[in-house]
Amino acid sequence: MMSTLASGRILSIDLFRGLTILVMVFVNELAGISDIPSWMKHVAADADTMTFVDLVFPAFLFIVGMSIPFAVQARLNKGDNAWGVFRHGLVRAFGLIVIGFYMVNSIGGYDESAMPISIHLWTFCMYLSVLLVWCSLPKGWSHRQQWLVRAVGIAGLIALWWLFQGPQNSGMTPQWWGILGLIGWAYLFALIAYLLVGQRPLLLSLIALGFIALFALFQPFEGQSGLLGWFAQENRNHTHTAMVLAGTLMSLLCFHADYPKRQMNLGIYIVVSAALAYISCQLWPISKIWATPSWALLSVFFCSLLFALFYQLIEVKRHTAMVKAFEPAANNPLLIYILPYIIAAGLGSLGLTLRPEFLSSGIPGMLWSLLFALAMMVLVTLLNRIGIRLKL
Repeated sequence: MMSTLASGRILSIDLFRGLTILVMVFVNELAGISDIPSWMKHVAADADTMTFVDLVFPAFLFIVGMSIPFAVQARLNKGDNAWGVFRHGLVRAFGLIVIGFYMVNSIGGYDESAMPISIHLWTFCMYLSVLLVWCSLPKGWSHRQQWLVRAVGIAGLIALWWLFQGPQNSGMTPQWWGILGLIGWAYLFALIAYLLVGQRPLLLSLIALGFIALFALFQPFEGQSGLLGWFAQENRNHTHTAMVLAGTLMSLLCFHADYPKRQMNLGIYIVVSAALAYISCQLWPISKIWATPSWALLSVFFCSLLFALFYQLIEVKRHTAMVKAFEPAANNPLLIYILPYIIAAGLGSLGLTLRPEFLSSGIPGMLWSLLFALAMMVLVTLLNRIGIRLKL
């Protein structure tokens, strides 16, 4: 699998990642704003359409896939074999799944009256534990000091699991995996596929389409019991994985030395993804909630258009100055994603809210959401300067 992939940071991918994370924070805050246009909201599951808000999550899946070839190559360059790369990826995926699992239970499915602490304080302690487990620690710390900090974080997560109470005395449950958990599963499946077939675009394309076929295969069993019903219940993992692999394919076509006609590759990719999206729209309704293939393939098409624009600006025209503005989000996607939840939980545990009521609707609410997203960019930059980072 050793190759001549482009080395160093890929600025067009950084721009794509940073902008996507910024928009993700914006739309998450916007979700709490009333009296805004419908195109600024997620659409209903059965609406058979999508808005730009429904494209944010797929864009992040696409970027996760774009990063896989470079991450794998970096591990191989350090001396890892394929098994070592897989172990590292498994740990990363597990971390995303665990954080997503805890986040989901902090949002719903709890019985606060049966818990010894408020759900806001529980959530705040949960995020502190997450930071202790997965934050970057000073390089001068000994191995023992680092593991002590991790152990405190793990102990915190275990204690919070024990303190949690759901309806009818139930505990924490995977109601759904959460955004981070869904990313973790899709990343893991895509990484396995990449390690199995290597840097072969045709085979990767066939595997991605194979995951779409799996969605179609298990869809008729939705709502049934047994193993087939379970697979149908987890069906969206198949389309999510296909989107991650679509991003992996894009990286190979644009940055692998064996595929030099890169702008032509981009054009072919856009045309083929448009054709597949059109065909899928004749077979399935467009639904982010149901994670239908039509939504997935339309998202891949739009992501390819966006990345083609960034590629032209950054890699071809060398307009690289704009990347600096998105660098904090690009380098710290997980930290900037959970920061708003940490702030909300911390204030909530004190009986406070961050957003004033008069900024919770209409144009003032939209402006607040934009300024809030930009403020998170500034905050994560300040946290980086004092050494606080969060990477799996």
